[in-house]
Amino acid sequence: MPFFEIINSVNIYKSLLFIVAVLFLLGIISSVFPRDGVTLGNKQLYFPTVEDMLTKEAGHSTTASQRMKEMEESLRMKQYQDSLYQDSLSFYTTFFQNHASRIHLPDNQWDYFDDLFAELDTCQQAGKIVHILHYGDSQIEGDRITGYLRQKLQEKFGGNGPGLLPAVQPIPSSAVGQDFSGNIERFIVAGTLKNSAAHRRYGALGQVGMLSGNAMISVHARDWKVTFDNAKEFQKIRLFVGKPSENFQANLSNKKLSAPKAVRRNLPAVSVFSWNFNTPVQSFSLQLSGASEIYGIAVDGKSGVAVDNVPFRGSSGTFFSTTDAELMSSMLKELNVGLVMLEFGGNITPVVHSDKQIAQYKKTMSEQIVFFKKCNPKTKIIFIGPADMSTKIKGQLQTYPYLEQTIEALKQAALENGVAFWDMYEVMGGRNSMIDWVRNSPALAAKDYIHFSEKGAARISELFFESLMMYYDYYLFEKSQP
Repeated sequence: MPFFEIINSVNIYKSLLFIVAVLFLLGIISSVFPRDGVTLGNKQLYFPTVEDMLTKEAGHSTTASQRMKEMEESLRMKQYQDSLYQDSLSFYTTFFQNHASRIHLPDNQWDYFDDLFAELDTCQQAGKIVHILHYGDSQIEGDRITGYLRQKLQEKFGGNGPGLLPAVQPIPSSAVGQDFSGNIERFIVAGTLKNSAAHRRYGALGQVGMLSGNAMISVHARDWKVTFDNAKEFQKIRLFVGKPSENFQANLSNKKLSAPKAVRRNLPAVSVFSWNFNTPVQSFSLQLSGASEIYGIAVDGKSGVAVDNVPFRGSSGTFFSTTDAELMSSMLKELNVGLVMLEFGGNITPVVHSDKQIAQYKKTMSEQIVFFKKCNPKTKIIFIGPADMSTKIKGQLQTYPYLEQTIEALKQAALENGVAFWDMYEVMGGRNSMIDWVRNSPALAAKDYIHFSEKGAARISELFFESLMMYYDYYLFEKSQP
């Protein structure tokens, strides 16, 4: 054998021995290293087992887009002739009992939303506005999810405008631009932007602007690519204030149209100043003077449905019952709130480490549901569970521990207190689905494996709307029967 061939064979042999030795050493380390990892400072370090190293990273075989397409197709109602009542009923029964996108209803009351649908059907003809309050955490900031839902509901039932706005808005919204100047201080009850007031009077937005002197609030419709058309015009403006001083004044102006004189009504715990334009406008300014608490500005169409985006960054939604119930009740009734949507649970997920914590969260969220029911018994409530969220465990991305238990606890809290629940986690695809949403092309979620992307927010809101409309279709189907 030539000399160089001998040398090469020796080198290959040595390399193989080295690789085997390294693998043997890693196997020994993985067998003695604690499976739960070790704590080093504030970090938890893991060493993968042989099984972990041979296991493919979590995820699903189909893409998120493929699953969402299949979900959307299954949501499209089959058209039946009137004579095929049993076939239609069978279709609805199968959906309401088995579909991943179904809305879970207390005691399987398929007609739970009927009163809401009846009001939505007639609000335009009756010249009324029906508000839908969408509370949530940072998943809905900037009008994400809410904006699509608002546009689709207003297309179907009528209405314009972005809905309820705070006096001071520090987080940009895709629906409207908003500025203020002068003597207004902002207080908010919860979240990472929390700045507590010396009282409990926050109103329906969970925040209050304290006016002391002169100030101006300006609102104008956005014209961004992501701005929905129906939010760009408004006709009815209402200012909600509390404890106004004797010299308090509120004047509204518009650059193109002469603003009508304000109509003031004093309700329990709140006063309402209203302006109604004969034709829609796209901007206005409020000049304020004196002293008062400002709980919000409703920017709506003449009639129809209004959908309000109310985000609390960093919040788990546990604060509503700590606010003034009389004020909340007055605002819900004046706004004619037909539906309250509570979308929380994501922010507590990373800090839940026991069943006891989950039980306490369930108890606290039950208290929030009861609070809203007492403030306005006619309002329907739907709790939207958190999305899938991923974290690294033993070096691998996977669904957060206890997330599924937290979702189940929230579902129980909703159903046990007589309100609806929509399982966003199940709709996404369940365990480890967030990984697929991030990997999807285009990406449907951000690389923090927590928040939806713009496209992902649109997809999830589309699925929620289609799910809600399935119950509306059933409402019409039952009405049509002799």
